[in-house]
Amino acid sequence: MYAALHSEQTKFFSFGWCILGIFGAVVVPLCYLLTLNVPKTGGEKEILSLCLQALYLGHPGVIVASAAYFGQEYSNSALRTTLLTQPSRLKIACIKFLNNVLIIVITGVVTSVICLFVLYIQHDMKLSSVYELMITGSLSVSILSWIQIALITAALSVITKSLIVPLAIMLPLMLGLSHMFFSISQSAKFLPTLATMNFFSIPESTVFLEKWSGLGVQFIWALLLVISSTFIFSHRNVR
Repeated sequence: MYAALHSEQTKFFSFGWCILGIFGAVVVPLCYLLTLNVPKTGGEKEILSLCLQALYLGHPGVIVASAAYFGQEYSNSALRTTLLTQPSRLKIACIKFLNNVLIIVITGVVTSVICLFVLYIQHDMKLSSVYELMITGSLSVSILSWIQIALITAALSVITKSLIVPLAIMLPLMLGLSHMFFSISQSAKFLPTLATMNFFSIPESTVFLEKWSGLGVQFIWALLLVISSTFIFSHRNVR
């Protein structure tokens, strides 16, 4: 298990698009905070709001990394070799999803720490135990949203056998297409890219789903797509 996981990590970090996605998930939020022109005397909630907004901008990087990691098996015709080294397709799927989650968690933690450090310097933050607990809880759930978006993207890559298709679906939705759909129909708030909007917004917006309801909707999307993609992957012929 450990050897297979280590092999998948090597595969992840040997593909340029995966590295680019992780780099973007860290650097884009940082650039947002460094170039943001706001008063340096914000309160605790304002500072937390800035950090959450920055983390929201890391979603595209997560999408690129996840789509590239799973899509390279098809774009580079590497799946045959992968199946030769590990014939159990179910085990391959579990290891790849697990590896994806671990990398996203580490990336999310690193990004959160960097963003908080920048905000600490910019605003001369004075941390209390209550504020630290609030920050930890909010950022943890934000990283959970990263994980679920990553799983949804990865599952779409498996289902479509493509690196490009999940990018063509998820990136436009994350970068504004879902908001355009929402302006047409209120049902668009159930899209996975809009369901957790209130976790990245302080104060909460009443037009989007309540925080925990939105997280549940996004979880259902991730669960259904991961189960479907695993089933398809386990039974699909390799050509």
